[in-house]
Amino acid sequence: MTNLYDLGFLEGIIGETIVSTYDVDGQATAAPMGIVVESNERLRIRPYTSSLTYKNLQANRCAVVNVTSNPELFYLTAFKESNTNRKLSLELFEKAEMVDAPRLLAADAIIEVLVAETGSFSPERAEFLCNVQLVKASKALPTVYCRAQFATIEAIIHATRIKPFLRGNKQEQKHAFRLLELVNVCKDVVNRTAPNSRYSEIMAELHQRISLWKNESESLR
Repeated sequence: MTNLYDLGFLEGIIGETIVSTYDVDGQATAAPMGIVVESNERLRIRPYTSSLTYKNLQANRCAVVNVTSNPELFYLTAFKESNTNRKLSLELFEKAEMVDAPRLLAADAIIEVLVAETGSFSPERAEFLCNVQLVKASKALPTVYCRAQFATIEAIIHATRIKPFLRGNKQEQKHAFRLLELVNVCKDVVNRTAPNSRYSEIMAELHQRISLWKNESESLR
């Protein structure tokens, strides 16, 4: 039977998904949202209190977490003004099996959840602790999009070019510092979405290496 770990979720690390709910008029809607898995049976959704998803979760106490690697679905649900009539098409959805919420037909996997507890994550964001009711996936199991994973890979690729560029001419040194800025952006993403993980450990190690390279290049001048 498919479970959260089969889908690539790791405890305590944010996975990028699309959360779908019904509004007060029964209209299906959805929005990209990072979720945090607490266990194989529980996860946390942290919407902004100004969002429609927050209002719908408060009212209906359930949702569907849709797992997909399709950028088009993320785009359509993030920028609803790009859709006809500035609303999501009802053809994108079907009713969930075990909760009163819609699910995306094109999702690679769906996680139907019921809200168990409501709290505050920050002044701007609420936190809903949810119990998993159903996990369903296509035959080829998808992997949830984790920004930290891809940001770490990007940082590693950039870092492989920093060391030789630091030792090069002035133009190459300028390029090295541009790459350093990109690595720092990746590091911020990793530390924000996957703190205390292997991804953050790798980023810390990269930072140490880069500091050594900078010191070495300065001593050679």
